[in-house]
Amino acid sequence: MYELLPVQSILLAVGGEIAGFVVVIVMIVGGILTEHLHGGFRTLSLIRLGNKRARMDQMDQALEAIQEADPNFDLQNFCAAAGKAFIELEKAVDSRDLNDIRAFMSDGIYQRVIFRLEEEESLGRYRKTDKLELTEIVPVEVSSAKNNENAFEVISLRIVGKAHREYQMKHAEASIALDEIEPISEVWTFLRRRGAKTRSGDFGSIHGNCPNCGADVSVNQWEKCPACDSMVRSGEHDWVLSEISDGSSWKVTKPFKMSSVTRYWIKQDKGFSSHYLEDRASVIFFRKFLADRIGTIDPLGKVATDRFCEAYAQKLQPDANGTRMIFLQPKILAADVSGVIAEAPLDKALMHVRWTALRGTVDKRGDFQLERDPVQFSSMMVLVRQHGTMTRIERTITSSHCPKCGAPESNNASHACEFCHTVLNDGALEWTLADILPFTSTAALALRKKAYEGIEPKVAVMTSEYDEDTQLKRVIVVDQTMPAFTKSEMEGIQIDGATPDIHVREDDVTLCRLIGVISTELNVSRKSAQGFILEVARACEIPREVLIQGMKSRTPLDRAHLRDLNPMLVKRWLSAMVDVCLIDGRLEEWERKLLNATALAIGLSQYDVDALMRARTLQLKEWTDGMRSVDMFAWVVVVAASDGKFDPREVDQLKSLAAEFKITNQQLKEMCLAAKRNELEAPKPGDFGIGKYWLIRMIDMALADGNICANEQRVLTKVGASIGMTSFDMKQMIRRRRSILHQQAQQALRQNQASADDSLHVERDW
Repeated sequence: MYELLPVQSILLAVGGEIAGFVVVIVMIVGGILTEHLHGGFRTLSLIRLGNKRARMDQMDQALEAIQEADPNFDLQNFCAAAGKAFIELEKAVDSRDLNDIRAFMSDGIYQRVIFRLEEEESLGRYRKTDKLELTEIVPVEVSSAKNNENAFEVISLRIVGKAHREYQMKHAEASIALDEIEPISEVWTFLRRRGAKTRSGDFGSIHGNCPNCGADVSVNQWEKCPACDSMVRSGEHDWVLSEISDGSSWKVTKPFKMSSVTRYWIKQDKGFSSHYLEDRASVIFFRKFLADRIGTIDPLGKVATDRFCEAYAQKLQPDANGTRMIFLQPKILAADVSGVIAEAPLDKALMHVRWTALRGTVDKRGDFQLERDPVQFSSMMVLVRQHGTMTRIERTITSSHCPKCGAPESNNASHACEFCHTVLNDGALEWTLADILPFTSTAALALRKKAYEGIEPKVAVMTSEYDEDTQLKRVIVVDQTMPAFTKSEMEGIQIDGATPDIHVREDDVTLCRLIGVISTELNVSRKSAQGFILEVARACEIPREVLIQGMKSRTPLDRAHLRDLNPMLVKRWLSAMVDVCLIDGRLEEWERKLLNATALAIGLSQYDVDALMRARTLQLKEWTDGMRSVDMFAWVVVVAASDGKFDPREVDQLKSLAAEFKITNQQLKEMCLAAKRNELEAPKPGDFGIGKYWLIRMIDMALADGNICANEQRVLTKVGASIGMTSFDMKQMIRRRRSILHQQAQQALRQNQASADDSLHVERDW
């Protein structure tokens, strides 16, 4: 029996009837300043000290923000409650009963502990803790977001101590008892929604009670409390344990240093949380280990794509001797988001997972041969989700439940939820495993590079004294230039009670307002001006609702201010307008006038416009000229295969378009099969403008016989959707291309007729 007896305000003891537990928790709230600074480089030590002081300042600001929203919050009491939570978890692991503690831990932590218990049981290994001593509970990170969305408070504690454990193991017919003294060095991270109130000195959910109403939820595997309908593990009412990291591998989260993650949070998904993604990765990773141990792909059926499951199922097959590789006793040292790529049709989250395990083999009889010492690995998990999908903030730490109905995900082979039958592994609602790569592999490096496009690191070379005669030069990344956010994007964004100190640029909607004003001055028709502005907004990725709100604004446009904008922003605006003028294959006279007048208003000359027009024209020709029809059609097939399958109707649609590209049915079949195996090599457009340019060429080819049938239009619409175009956009583009081609044909006929008349005159003169 475990019992917690307070001795004094900062010293706690635990007594037991049989085991004689002694737990000493020394809470050093300001302990960060006493941590020893390793290393002999004076300059670098000074930098580290400065970083630690900055971190202390950040923690103080965060604590003030937490206490502002929750005056009853006390950090010492929180550390004491965390100590109790640690004891409860140890008790549950020893008793192999997690019902009472499930309500205060995230799905990722729960899955991790369950996996560990099931694996030890399969190995005939059981644990009993005789003595547990904690010597330190130190806050190492405190953060609080005061913005309206993604508003979480985060506290990480370093827990240090040791445990004397007894292990019972079965080997053949004998039982072996081992006594071990295990060091404890972990970092526990807790989450809570901003606005939650401290109701007691303990976490209300530690003992299996609903954090809102107190009802018993110890045997409830669903997200909601049956009594008050509250989301039990949402952090809305109390702190929830969201991560357990190895003390030596954990590192401070720096939201505005993780540039691509921050960019994704602000620009794409205001509910996005790196803590949720890390929890989701933990769930998936341990399901992968379970699949390794039992030798079937079933545990991954709901959390990995069809393509990954098909490929990984082959790796689980034994060799000719009935032997296959296996990893036992895995331990995640740390799981961090190393980058996010936002692109259609699927966003990609790159997870850096550092882990250890015993590597070995298992034969057809189920006997294990394991290496003596654990091996450490560094992997990249590539998680995908449909572009444009938003995170539900209330599900931040329930990552192993159906995102639609909240039912717990089982380990059976089905890809759909057993309760609401929603498909769970297609990325439409939830982050889904698409690949696992060595973190230093070429493919992983390419993904990380792509995630950080547009983000420039600032480095400094530091010279440090190593000894009397030697100096060491070391390159230090001191900062990263963040992408320029707009005023509207940064509205309401705060970290630890303060607005982030980053460069904010003029909203792109200002360009659209300027074009609207100038088009009126030039007497451009309203319909033409609206179409032009919509295309510019698309090129600048302005949401339609933001565009409409900006165009309706009655605030006078400060045109004098536009001549003082950042040169990079001005060039970006000009590039967007040039693309709109060039991409459709025809430059109208009013478009030329509008482009020149707008460029002049933002401080550019006629020369700047002509130079960019020439450069962009050459780039489009370089990307497109000389490309074989079969290469361009390969891109169509790859897009069509993005969901991993072809239904008969889709094949018929491809056949209709293939005929225009002079692709035979046999070639089409081979391309489709290669695309399903992810082996079809196809060029991809470098940006939206080039993708649209290619679509125009495809439309022109399809219009060669004078018409585009319904099947051809469906294929073109799907390809257009891959670069962000709607079906309405495609219909408009097809209508415009048909009109332009018709005018060009009429003009060509008139020229041919004039040429024929000239030749007759020459013959008559002879």
